[in-house]
Amino acid sequence: MSGGRWKVLVADDEPLARARLRALLARHPEFELTAECGSGAAVLAALRDGPADVLLLDIRMPGLDGIATVEALAREAPWSRERPPCVVFVTASEEHAIRAFDLDAVDYLVKPVDIDRFDRAMRRLLETLGAPSRTPDAGALAAADAALRAALQALRGDAPAPAVDAAGGAAAHARNGAGPEDGYAKRFVIRDAQGMYFVAVADVDRVEADGNYVAVVAWGRRHLVRESLHVLAARLDPAEFVRVHRSHMVRIDRIRRLEPCGHGEYELTLADGTRLTSSRSYREQMRRLLR
Repeated sequence: MSGGRWKVLVADDEPLARARLRALLARHPEFELTAECGSGAAVLAALRDGPADVLLLDIRMPGLDGIATVEALAREAPWSRERPPCVVFVTASEEHAIRAFDLDAVDYLVKPVDIDRFDRAMRRLLETLGAPSRTPDAGALAAADAALRAALQALRGDAPAPAVDAAGGAAAHARNGAGPEDGYAKRFVIRDAQGMYFVAVADVDRVEADGNYVAVVAWGRRHLVRESLHVLAARLDPAEFVRVHRSHMVRIDRIRRLEPCGHGEYELTLADGTRLTSSRSYREQMRRLLR
């Protein structure tokens, strides 16, 4: 960070695309544009001259493309820092999305980049950059290792997989730490720039759709899971959570007030002051709460 602002490098072989990102970035005073590049090779050279906190990388560039650039950075490590730059890929196609997230990209923006979508990516970057580097104790590491081993065994079929429904699937069940006694998730596995950590379902106030992610809100903090709300909702106990909207699901005991709005809709006030409006599509779920 320089002068209290995070350093950003933008890379795209199209000058107009760089100008667009430059204009969008200028709306976020927490970030400072320090370099612009037109190729992957130029990115490597720029990072050898000086570190960056964030890379906004086009995937399709001449020579070394965006993904190959990140792979090269992992090998060369030209920065003298505790952690590498956070990466947001920007591209005209979604075909490389899975590979991008395999490289621990913070986000993946599709051209033409929408203002609101760019703003969400900046919020995710701030959450990631602001997260303290934590060194878990031996017990936490052992627990995490055991959970990940169990998930991998279930996915490979080395151990009996827990029961799942068509909406969820075994992979989501394993990723979300379902308990064998009832099939519902007990924790979420959250990935960030430093690795992975757990959020207990018992601490979750609500979950909401956020682009290609679901935001899990616990203790006032948003934790992003790369999953659809439809799949994640199937892992939550309906005795504890209720779906009130296509984009929102809330813990029942966090609801403090319900006000009818007509047409089967309700305005909900949660314990932390958050206000949501249910949709008519989920009016039956709301009615069950009142019985």
